[in-house]
Amino acid sequence: MRKSQTINGIICLFLFTVMLSFTASAQQLFSGKVISKADQAPVASASVSLKGTKQTTITNVEGKFSIKAKPQDILVISGVGIKLTEFTITDINEEVSIIVDADNKVLNEVVVTALGIKKETKRLGYSIQEVKGNELLKAREPNPVNGLVGKVAGLNVGINQELLASPTVLLRGSPLNFYVVDGIPINSDTWNISPDDIETYTVLKGPTAAALYGSRGINGAILITTKRGKKNSKGFTVEFNSSTQINKGFIAIPKVQNQYGGGDYQQYAFGDYNSNGTGSGVNDKDYDVWGPRMDAGLLLPQYDGKYDPTKTYTTTFADGSKFVGHIEPTPWVSRGKDNLQNFLQSGLLTNNNISFSAITDRSSVRMSVSDGYQRGITPNTSLNTLNMNLIGSYEVSNKFKVEANINYNRQFTKNTPDVVYGPNSIIYNIDIWTGADWNVKDPNIINYWQPGKEGIQSNFVEYKRYHNPYFMSYEWLRGHYKNDLYGWVALNYKINKDLDVMARSNVTTYNLLRTEKMPFSTHPYGDEHNHGNYREDRRDLWENNTEVLVRYNKTNVQNSGLSVSATGGGSMRNMKFGSSYTSTDQLIVPNVYTFLNSLKPIRSYSFGSDLLMLSAYYSVDLSYKNYFTISTTGRVDKSSALPTTKNAYFYPSVSASSVISDYVKLPQVISFLKIRGAYVNVKDGGTSPYAGAAFQSLGVGSPVGYGNGYYTPYSGPNYQLATPPFYTYPTYDNKIGAASPNYTIDPGIKPTSRSNYEYGFDIRFLKNRLGVSATHFTYKDGPKIYNQSVSEASGLSYFTTNGGTTKRTGAEVSVTGTPVTGKNFNWDVMFNWATYKEVFSSFAGGLTEVSNGTGYPYHIGDRVDKLFGDYEAMTPDGKVIHDESGFPIYLPKAQYLGHSDPDWSWGIHNKFTYKSFSLSFQFDGMVGGKIQDRVLRKLTEGGRGANTNEGVIGAARLYESQHWGDPGYSGAYNSDGTPMLSKDGVQVIGGSSNIQYDPVTGVITNYKDLKFAQNKTATFWIQDYVSSFFNDPQHTMVSKTYAKLREVVITYSLPAKLLAKTAISRVDISLVGRNLLYFFPKAFKDIDVDQYPGRDIFNSIRREYNLQTPTTRSYGVNINVVF
Repeated sequence: MRKSQTINGIICLFLFTVMLSFTASAQQLFSGKVISKADQAPVASASVSLKGTKQTTITNVEGKFSIKAKPQDILVISGVGIKLTEFTITDINEEVSIIVDADNKVLNEVVVTALGIKKETKRLGYSIQEVKGNELLKAREPNPVNGLVGKVAGLNVGINQELLASPTVLLRGSPLNFYVVDGIPINSDTWNISPDDIETYTVLKGPTAAALYGSRGINGAILITTKRGKKNSKGFTVEFNSSTQINKGFIAIPKVQNQYGGGDYQQYAFGDYNSNGTGSGVNDKDYDVWGPRMDAGLLLPQYDGKYDPTKTYTTTFADGSKFVGHIEPTPWVSRGKDNLQNFLQSGLLTNNNISFSAITDRSSVRMSVSDGYQRGITPNTSLNTLNMNLIGSYEVSNKFKVEANINYNRQFTKNTPDVVYGPNSIIYNIDIWTGADWNVKDPNIINYWQPGKEGIQSNFVEYKRYHNPYFMSYEWLRGHYKNDLYGWVALNYKINKDLDVMARSNVTTYNLLRTEKMPFSTHPYGDEHNHGNYREDRRDLWENNTEVLVRYNKTNVQNSGLSVSATGGGSMRNMKFGSSYTSTDQLIVPNVYTFLNSLKPIRSYSFGSDLLMLSAYYSVDLSYKNYFTISTTGRVDKSSALPTTKNAYFYPSVSASSVISDYVKLPQVISFLKIRGAYVNVKDGGTSPYAGAAFQSLGVGSPVGYGNGYYTPYSGPNYQLATPPFYTYPTYDNKIGAASPNYTIDPGIKPTSRSNYEYGFDIRFLKNRLGVSATHFTYKDGPKIYNQSVSEASGLSYFTTNGGTTKRTGAEVSVTGTPVTGKNFNWDVMFNWATYKEVFSSFAGGLTEVSNGTGYPYHIGDRVDKLFGDYEAMTPDGKVIHDESGFPIYLPKAQYLGHSDPDWSWGIHNKFTYKSFSLSFQFDGMVGGKIQDRVLRKLTEGGRGANTNEGVIGAARLYESQHWGDPGYSGAYNSDGTPMLSKDGVQVIGGSSNIQYDPVTGVITNYKDLKFAQNKTATFWIQDYVSSFFNDPQHTMVSKTYAKLREVVITYSLPAKLLAKTAISRVDISLVGRNLLYFFPKAFKDIDVDQYPGRDIFNSIRREYNLQTPTTRSYGVNINVVF
């Protein structure tokens, strides 16, 4: 498939062969079964280890296990809900049953928290949730974070279907962009993390859990613990994991009509071939799909018609108007009814990983290589990823230990698609603005260069605005080449049994090159000269974090019942970022992509920044017997990103927990009960999580009037808290000008602050078979930064200062359970649910309301995510008011349309196991919230949407196509004289000028003085009415309520007996599927609302998003082999 895949495949095969030969003489396995004393049922997922060694295995769903051992070895069996049990092997050849007792007390489960500190979950006073990495490897997504959707309460993951696009991750409604690997913060676009190397994902919910990370953890954090070295009786472990998925079958794709072709107002004629049809015909440039009805016997000059300059052909339209040209008219028929589907291809996702791990008494090592390939559904688009990870540790002595890790990631592709609205988008060109009057499989389209003009002029049905999709895919190329490296070294020294010190330092760095090769005859928005361009976007980031931690743990201090766990330390963060953006200004010679080939002076921008942050922090947990634990943390940051007068801030937190079931006798049905609560205050650090191209960072106008901005991890200064001495802007001939800013910044301005209060409980029933975790939280944000208008006499436009606060409240519930367990059958279920809402709690200057440019200013208590837009004027009983021309009237002020954030989100995951088989599946979705469907809006405006050929619109459009040329035609009317489209509408008797509007809200105020009659006036053209009325927000706003069958996994594990005499210890074969069902109103399945969980990555609230590539189902197989 690719050279890199071939090389990696040979390497993997070589390692596979070597390991097989090395293990051929392995010792015999000892096999057994763990069963419960209470009900004789097998115990799944119990840990079986060889005492005195680090050899460990896990029982399968039948309670069975196999481990290398010899007579007189002692096995240690442990697990949640069972008592620790030891068993001595007497006969190595005998398969035995080991009986274990139930333990009604919950074992001290340990999780990783901030700074990599391990804590018992029972002592945590805040909410976290953990997901095992292996759970995401079978039905995997191209991006590892996508797999978390529905698996964590309060974590919404907007899965972006675009190639190389990162997901929109929201935690409790705020953008989450902070990832910590093995205690080390990394700058991640989420593509530089290999899921095969992840042991666990731990989601620290909100700032309380992440308080020790300062401003970077203001919205929470995702902690990633990587896999470590492990061994079996051979002394090492080799694991091979391979996954292949095919993306085929659409669950969301634009719904289009195929009865009417390109053109406007029922007319179309392709113009002079030699002038490329750039306007010499009739409605043959930058047209809509409101042209003549196809398959109705019409003959029209078209893009592929025979051109003969010696002949003239006359086309006569229904109204008698004529067009004379040199192209022979041909039948006007629907040739491309499924152009988009026929152009797109099946996608492919393959991943192969091989890892080697070993452990000795003093050292451990794990090496891993992953190779991924994704073929996009758009032709000639793909993404290659290569990831190499090495982690190891060595105990120099009983007191001194060294650990280190290095991870290298490479992403590379010669072409990724652009779907942002515009002529640069495949969706725009095929399904929005061109019709079925051309066939994407036509050789004249596939051969995209005009004969004799190769490299200069492409071939298509239109030449002013739209592009041939094959030309776009194979000539208009957007390359992406990124090298990403992070690594760390940690030194641990144990002073005594209670005290140790750790020093560690890490580096995270990346360099990125993005290129765009725009050939001759391209004409996107803002770049319509047809002379091509070449662009390079370069970005480099380097960051070092060095810290020292002192840790103290003491249980039952001086027999007082008091236990202390304390950590203190400090760190220094040093970050440097640089970017440049360079573009030609038209090419001299086609297909030569160098800056020397620029027709005019090149356009070049550069941006650089750095950051130094000095921090000190502590964490103290105080526990008294089994009664309670009180925890407090504090962090002080001194940052160069903040004004020098106020560049140091303190972030305190306190939390408490109490396991009531440890000291109160509860009803037997309750196995465990814990209550908890927490408070934290965190400041925004004056940084931005992402950086765009250099011109975006500089704040100057874009040299590109089209396309999508690509953002990379940054976490550097945003320069919003200091007045710049000047700002720059582009001037004539690509020169840069400079001017004084028209604003100033309050010298006493402070970063935005967030206070978080949360409380909750964790309870388990029926010997831990049912568990419920619930949390209620409150965020108080502010005073925020805003721009206060000032008198123009001051020479300024505004004054940036603090003012205004918001309050966000929400709740999360997670339920886990095992409804059925038996000898050969288990059923496990997990359910997650979350909700939140954010409102204004105060405004700057003590105001009670602020204007938002609509008819309804914000008031205290209003939702911050309100959406506003144009709204039709209506009678009290809901009839649309029309003017004297037959057009709907709109209120002069924007009106409330709904809110953006979902009311709640949910996910439910089931897993059934029967002997060696397992079946798991997950449903998840959202309820509530609204969005304007841009695909539907543009399909309606352009006349391509299926809705423009259905119902009353379809009937009126058909009538128009048959009668628009009739003498006296004035519009589409019913037989009773009423307009076909607006029969239910009304007009104001005496004229619409009699309507009076509230100057503030824009609503009609004089209904009592108005009288209405049925609308009797139709617009002359259906196109004009539909493009304005049925295209407005009231007709294109849709609910975000949806549900998906997210994943299905069927796994078969080869029985241990079949592998007993081989070098293989485990084989799992899985059939997988993703995005199999999408529950959403059929009329609006042109978009996948899954991609829009609430805010965007910058916490902005948007009514409308961009176009999107159709969402596909995925089917595949996963094979996991362990040696």
